[in-house]
Amino acid sequence: MDRFQLGLEIALSVLLLVTIFYSLYLGRALVVIRRDRGQLDALIMSLESSSAQAQSGIDHLRQTTEMVGRALGKTVETGKTLKNELTILCERSEAVAQVLEGGVSAQKASSQKPIIRPEEEDVPGARMPLRPRMDEGRMGSVGTVKTPVGKSAAERELLRALRQRQG
Repeated sequence: MDRFQLGLEIALSVLLLVTIFYSLYLGRALVVIRRDRGQLDALIMSLESSSAQAQSGIDHLRQTTEMVGRALGKTVETGKTLKNELTILCERSEAVAQVLEGGVSAQKASSQKPIIRPEEEDVPGARMPLRPRMDEGRMGSVGTVKTPVGKSAAERELLRALRQRQG
């Protein structure tokens, strides 16, 4: 049994040495894991701060988008209003042009010069439209009913062009 005991003790010694070296290896691995855990915690903290900054940026972007949307809506409404005003001005100018063409035709037929009342310069006040009409005193002559009007630049240019065309 001496040999058996000696073999058993040698086998146990070898196993004990393997276990010691393996425990040293595991100890080093645990140190690395603990060190990496500190880096992992730092990474998690960095990720949390980045997500908080991203949320703040999203909130700021949302507010900016709302403000720009409101401003754009106002601009669109202003554009619609201007479009309507331009449409009205075009209709007025077409009506005046038709009356002037009718007056020119009547003038050629009767060889009389049409009477155009000179327009007063801009008078501040309520806006009232110009309405073309035939003068009551003379057949075929064209005049305009002038009421105090604050004219836009387009209206003034149209009136200047019509005056130049008349003479």
